[in-house]
Amino acid sequence: MSVYIQIINGRTVSVFASPQDPEQIPGVIEVEEDDPRYLSYLHPQPTPEEILQAKQAKKDALLLAASQAMTPVFMALQLGDATDSETVAAKAWRDYYTALQAVDVTVDSPAWPTPPAS
Repeated sequence: MSVYIQIINGRTVSVFASPQDPEQIPGVIEVEEDDPRYLSYLHPQPTPEEILQAKQAKKDALLLAASQAMTPVFMALQLGDATDSETVAAKAWRDYYTALQAVDVTVDSPAWPTPPAS
């Protein structure tokens, strides 16, 4: 089945089910449904900025989760009634949080640290 796509500056900007008047809508061509120009319109690749934002959002979410997981353990330490295992857990969570802060989200595949065992 054919579709009609409008291409402006080498980029597919519109899709139509039927031919269009070239006086009204210039740059419309007929293509098959498996044409890469049509498929790129249906399934656009994220921009570098969107990829960076997604990685930063993941980092922020992991930092928040780590902070929430650390709170009860650090409260026990501050109150002076932490068990030995809570003290070990607090150090592990601190190390994980510090490693998360150091993650470079500008690289293609950030090295995400593994959270401590619960």
